[in-house]
Amino acid sequence: MTNIVRLPVVFNLITIVAMLFSLFQVVAGDSGDSTSSAEAVQFLETLADEGVEVDESLISGLAADRDMRSRLANYLIATMVIAIVANVIANHLGRGRQTTNIARIRELEAELSGLRGH
Repeated sequence: MTNIVRLPVVFNLITIVAMLFSLFQVVAGDSGDSTSSAEAVQFLETLADEGVEVDESLISGLAADRDMRSRLANYLIATMVIAIVANVIANHLGRGRQTTNIARIRELEAELSGLRGH
């Protein structure tokens, strides 16, 4: 019975850790250190309007930034899926325990009413 009691707690802890990890990634990804794609495109358009040749390092930097943001989004999605699955498992295990507890309470109530009747 103790393993059944601890399993929902373990899965809820997995959920909490996954959500905190996801929150950390959102904060780290939104720190403002990297330029957004819209700002980079606007900067490149300004350079083109001024007649300046666009350096290949700017394009590769923009591609690296886009790849980093794509990986971050994939990590966030995977983390949230893990959190959701762990929460569903914890809730399912908790419901089974609740059903067992309700059945035991009904047995005890019936036993108590039987004792009162005698």
